[in-house]
Amino acid sequence: MRKPRQQIIIAVSLAILCAGLLCAAAAATSVSAGADGVVTTTELVENMRKYDNRTITIQGEAVGDMMTRGVFAWITVNDDAYSKKSVEEGGKLVGISNMGIAVWVPEQQARKIKVFGGYKNKGSTVRITGVFHRACARHGGDTDIHADSIEVVAQGQAFSRSFEWDNLIAFIILVAAILILWNARRWGLSREKKEK
Repeated sequence: MRKPRQQIIIAVSLAILCAGLLCAAAAATSVSAGADGVVTTTELVENMRKYDNRTITIQGEAVGDMMTRGVFAWITVNDDAYSKKSVEEGGKLVGISNMGIAVWVPEQQARKIKVFGGYKNKGSTVRITGVFHRACARHGGDTDIHADSIEVVAQGQAFSRSFEWDNLIAFIILVAAILILWNARRWGLSREKKEK
């Protein structure tokens, strides 16, 4: 009677152990992301092998230009500190932190992006889901994402810059001082020549 009971206990224990091992293996191979499912470009760069050929979601500012190639286009998405709040918007200088990635996307989907970030504009914030390639065979070994979908989270806009009158006044005063000193020196040199 004890033998069947022991066999059941052993079988249940083995089943629990196998289930635990399967869960651990699944957790080890799964792609981790933030609470909202978004992976940062820093995470991608630091864990390229882990994310290679996996579907991921990134979110950031569309910057630069859209480069159309047939029915596809290249865009660049930055998710660094400046993409969240640029210096023009009152953000702090945080050093060189440009973290962006190239995204290969169907051109019609890329057309959803109306404003790309640059000196004059805050680019649209986009959420992109696609397959990450550590070394894309299709694109010469470059690191990129082949997008399946683009969602524009927030449209970009032009920066409003007021004219800096203080700088203009300081510039005019500086130029005037230079001209006065230059002419005074020139007048002094010509006077010395006349006296000799």
